[in-house]
Amino acid sequence: MAIAFPVYPVTVGPIVGATTDTSVRLWGRGGPSRPPGGRYCYLVAQVLMPGSTLPSQGAYVLLRAEDDFTGSVDLTGLLPGQVHAYRVGYFFSDVEQHLLAPAVGLDLQGASAGAFRTARQPGSPELSFVFGSCRSPGPSEDEVVGLGNRGDVVFGTVYDQLAGMPTDLLLMVGDQIYADVRRDARTFEEYCAAYREAFTQPNLRKLMARVPTYMVLDDHEIADNWSMDKLVDPKLSDEKRWDNRVRFLAAMEAYRAYQVVHGPALERRDVPGLTNTLTRYWYDFQVGPARFFVLDTRTERYHLARPPQIIGPPQMEALKQWLMQDAGGLKFVVSSVPLFPDVRLAGLMEAERKDKWAGFLLQRQHLLDFIRDNDVRRVVFLSGDIHASLWSELRSTSRPDFRLYSVISSAFAAPAFVAPEFMYEQAGILDGQSDYVVTRHGGYVQVSNFTRLTWREPVLRVEVFERKGARIQDAELRLDA
Repeated sequence: MAIAFPVYPVTVGPIVGATTDTSVRLWGRGGPSRPPGGRYCYLVAQVLMPGSTLPSQGAYVLLRAEDDFTGSVDLTGLLPGQVHAYRVGYFFSDVEQHLLAPAVGLDLQGASAGAFRTARQPGSPELSFVFGSCRSPGPSEDEVVGLGNRGDVVFGTVYDQLAGMPTDLLLMVGDQIYADVRRDARTFEEYCAAYREAFTQPNLRKLMARVPTYMVLDDHEIADNWSMDKLVDPKLSDEKRWDNRVRFLAAMEAYRAYQVVHGPALERRDVPGLTNTLTRYWYDFQVGPARFFVLDTRTERYHLARPPQIIGPPQMEALKQWLMQDAGGLKFVVSSVPLFPDVRLAGLMEAERKDKWAGFLLQRQHLLDFIRDNDVRRVVFLSGDIHASLWSELRSTSRPDFRLYSVISSAFAAPAFVAPEFMYEQAGILDGQSDYVVTRHGGYVQVSNFTRLTWREPVLRVEVFERKGARIQDAELRLDA
């Protein structure tokens, strides 16, 4: 008989995070302890037996104030490609975690409930997923930046598609919050408040509770056009560098709590209760026929380095090794800022140009040469950031069989002004890389949108939908030269 005691639905979430064909990572937020309930707050999750209300397994994690009472648990031994119902909730207790009753024996009727599908097995032939970037958390911010109360509508449209379009994952490639726009967040609590507002919008909340969701940060999770130079630039005063450091640390603690902890970057260790222990923010994963490498292009970038770097040497080396592990297989490299095409205007647009890979030409050259010289095929870069969606093809003058694609999806909620298409290089030699030529370009979208990518050998279909569901772009990219 199940043990019954007060269990509450999570205050933020649940989020279905990193999911393999046999496991899932479930995330949620509880709240501060409320006497007489107990001095500890715990997250508890269960996966139910197929076709039953009885749990097959469960797990706990202690929720701490320094994580804003967020955390995640891993559940394993699941069936591939199957729908699994689950419950996630939180409760208070004076009992230490190792003395708690087994989580599988608890009655979680008061918890949040949902269902998810485990991933296709590696090597499965088909894949379909949604990706995008740059979203507003709600009407109050919309009023400031001209988003017209669109911030949550697009996620309702994605959710409505689930019935007719199986969706393997949701990939959010940056600017999940705009902490520097309205709040000008500088403390841990202020950043967390931005996440709580963003992640409790109803459509996004129900979508993330059902579809495995993967995230990576861009600048607005910290501050506009962020680089690590702000911590070391000798032109800044000691006070300003210190202020920047305090802000950065607060932003990253909130990022860990709300985005990292449910993703693959978190590697579990045998330390009870720790949920924010990690060594890096970049990560990789696989779903069906595709492998993904998600770059961290913000916390390792230094314009002041010689040469400038957008990612550090260990991350670059890991990316190269990952590319070579399956040189002919389908590969998506996720970069919050575009690898190409470049912003074509200088002057007032120079800062925007340097904020992308175009500001780090030697590293871009090195990466492109590595892909070309090692005959790495079927590589697609996925990006956001620019508040417009488009795709571009890159070829090599010295290697006719070289072909690389960039697909950009932005914004989930588009601002009032979006840069016109002519501001991006649509054709011609890539700046600083004389051997590489942008040969095709298309699908430019300026309104609020998301992109669905569907792979059926050997074609990648790129569909762009506006926020209410109309398909406004549709292209087929053949990845083989």
